[in-house]
Amino acid sequence: MKLRKPWMIKLVGRMGGIAIRMWMSTVRCLLDSQGRPTDPRDPTLKERYIYAMWHDSLFLVPCIRCDPAKGACLISKSADGELLAQMCEGGGLRTIRGSSSRGGMDAVDEVLALEKKIHLLVAPDGPRGPRHHVKRGLIYLAAWTGMPIVPLGVGFQRCWRAKSWDRMAIPKPWSRMTCVSAPVIRIPGCAGKGTMEAYRLLTEQSMLRAGEMAEAWAQGNKISMDWPTLAPAAAA
Repeated sequence: MKLRKPWMIKLVGRMGGIAIRMWMSTVRCLLDSQGRPTDPRDPTLKERYIYAMWHDSLFLVPCIRCDPAKGACLISKSADGELLAQMCEGGGLRTIRGSSSRGGMDAVDEVLALEKKIHLLVAPDGPRGPRHHVKRGLIYLAAWTGMPIVPLGVGFQRCWRAKSWDRMAIPKPWSRMTCVSAPVIRIPGCAGKGTMEAYRLLTEQSMLRAGEMAEAWAQGNKISMDWPTLAPAAAA
């Protein structure tokens, strides 16, 4: 059944936020920044980042526990996005509404107004996919704001997968969920279309490799990874 009435979406969303917090309290979440000063839970961080994670890993959000005054989630203006926003806000997380398809410029304006004051969490393959494909909006947002991107990968020791386009992962109680961050990516503000595409591919590849590391770690295997680099022509 589709929820369309605002009061129903708000009620279900808030109840969902409480349920998810209780659910995730049974899951052990481990974050590894690979020795880099990019952990969003660190209150001493001076620089603000855009944390990019796949849409199927949104159950990571309650585990980050970032100060709402220093972190926000970018969520689409769709009805499903409204439900997710209410769940985030019910869990004490700030939200900014907009996506590549709806309300994008409004979201950019809000992020620009808050530049250097918050961390931003983004699912660059949302709200409709394709799955595990970074859209250009993330790259332009990073270029416009000057905020570096931290690509994240999430792994699950045991989880259920929804039959949705993103195959949303729902970690099983008393299991382990792991998150690995790839090297920071800084997008130049004056980059041309070809260079922006190279950065898009770099971000996508970094997220995929971080996901491989996180999945191995979730199963008890710590592995090393050769991180992708920008093509020389794009870096010039």
